[in-house]
Amino acid sequence: MKLSHLLAPLGLFCPEDPEITDLTCDSRSVEPGALFVALAGAHANGGDFIPEAAARGAAAVMCAPPAPEGLPAVLTPAPRRVLGPLAAEFFGRPADGMTLIAVTGTKGKTTTAHMIRDILTAAGHKTGMIGTLGAFIGVERLAEGLNTTPEPITLHRLLRQMADAGCTHVVMEVSSQAMKLHRAEGITFAAALFLNLTPDHIGGAEHADFAEYRACKAALFRQCRLAVGSADDPSWPFMAAQVPSGVPIRTFGFREGSDIRGIAVTPDGGSRPLSTRFTVAGAAAPYTLPIPGLFNAANALAALALCRAMGIGDRAIRTGLAQVSVPGRTQVFPGTGDYTVLIDYAHNGDSFRALLSALSGYEHRRLIVVFGAGGDRPRMRREDMARAAEELADFAVITADNPRTEPVEAICRQIAAAMPRLPHSIILDRREAILQALALARPGDIVALLGKGHEEYIEVNGVRTHFSEREVLEDYFSNATLHPAPAIP
Repeated sequence: MKLSHLLAPLGLFCPEDPEITDLTCDSRSVEPGALFVALAGAHANGGDFIPEAAARGAAAVMCAPPAPEGLPAVLTPAPRRVLGPLAAEFFGRPADGMTLIAVTGTKGKTTTAHMIRDILTAAGHKTGMIGTLGAFIGVERLAEGLNTTPEPITLHRLLRQMADAGCTHVVMEVSSQAMKLHRAEGITFAAALFLNLTPDHIGGAEHADFAEYRACKAALFRQCRLAVGSADDPSWPFMAAQVPSGVPIRTFGFREGSDIRGIAVTPDGGSRPLSTRFTVAGAAAPYTLPIPGLFNAANALAALALCRAMGIGDRAIRTGLAQVSVPGRTQVFPGTGDYTVLIDYAHNGDSFRALLSALSGYEHRRLIVVFGAGGDRPRMRREDMARAAEELADFAVITADNPRTEPVEAICRQIAAAMPRLPHSIILDRREAILQALALARPGDIVALLGKGHEEYIEVNGVRTHFSEREVLEDYFSNATLHPAPAIP
C-alpha cells in the first residue's frame, strides 16, 4: 500500500510516497517497508527509537514535529490520536462491516461481555470477543489479552481476522485507559453498555483523579448509535449526557423507572451448584444463570437489556445466559464430588464481600477461602479483604498472590493480623495452600480460590512464573484418592 493511499483519508501528507508493508509502534518489530509510529509513553518516548527503526529498514515514520533526519516523515502533533484511524485504514476498515458492541464499567466487563457473546451465538450470529481474557472467535482463542482493550494496531488486526472469519458481531471490553489513550479512536460502536463506576485505576500512569476516570469512561458514549446504562448507578446521568442527540438511550436496573427492571434474585434450587434465578418485570418466567450472586444477576440484566434493545429474541437470551461460563469469574470447577470448588478473580474488599455474601446464601457446611494480596498495592486493600473473609468465611488459608517486590511473608502476616477471629493457616506456596484447602473440604463445603482468577502466573520481583489454579485442580482431582485428609481444624 502506498503511503499516500494510507494517509489520504486522514488528511495527512508526506512529500515522499514509499510502499508500506507493515505498521508498528515498536521499533524492535520493525521490518523493511514498515511505517513506524513514534508514540510518547509513560516510561519512554517513541521518538528516541526512530534511529533504531531506520536501521531496521523502516520505510517512513509518523511522529510529532520536528521531522527526523534520514526517513520520510509524516508529522502530526498527536500521533496517538491518529494511530487508531491509521490502523483501521491499513487493515481495510474491518469494523465497518461488523456490528461492534462496547462494554465499559469498573466491575463486570469480562463477565458481561461473555454473556453477550453467548446470547449472540445462541441467536445464530458468529461473534468475536476482545477483552481481558484475550481475543476469541466464538470460544476459540485468537490471542492472549495483554490489555483489556488492545492498542490500535493489534485491535484492528484482530478485527480483520474476525471479519475474514465471517464474524458479524464483535463484543469489546473498553477500558477507561483505552479511551484516555485513544485506542478506540475512530470506531463507531453499534451499541455501548455502561455497568457501574467506583473509584479505581487512580494514580500512577492511569488516571489523575476520579473526575478524569469518569470523563474517560463517558467519552465512549460519544461513539455509539445506541446507549444502554445502569439506572442504579449515580454516574449514569453523566454518561448519558455524552450521547449524541438522536441516539436512543435505554436503561436497566433494580429500581423503579428502569426500562428493563430486575425484581428478585434468588439461589436456584436446580441440579447445578451455585446457580441463580432472577426475575425481570414483564417476563413470562425467571432467567437462570449457572453462576452465583446478585452482582452476576446485575451483569445478566445488563446483557439482557442490551440484547433486547438490539432486537435479539428472548429464547436466545435465555439460552445464552443459561450456559455462560467465564474463566476465573465465579467459575465452578466440575467433578469435585460432594463439595464445591470455585475460582474467582476477587481481589479487593468490595469484590470479596459481594462474592462471599453470595456464597453464604447457598446451603453449605463451611466456606473455606484461599487468598493472598498483591504486593506494591495499598495495604488497605488487603485489610479490607481480610475483614470480609473474617465476617463471612469459616476458615482461611492465607497464601501468595503476586507479591511483586514485597516479601510474601509480610503480606500474609498483615492479612492475618486484620482477621484475628477467623481460624486460618498461612502457607506461602499457593499450590500447597490450595491442596490443604481441598484436603480439609468435607461434604457440603464450599472452597473458594480467590484473587488469581484467569491469571496463570505469580509475579515476584518482576518475574512471572507459570501458575494455574485450574491445572492444580485438574491434577488433584485426577489423583484425589492419593491425597490423605488432614485433621479438621
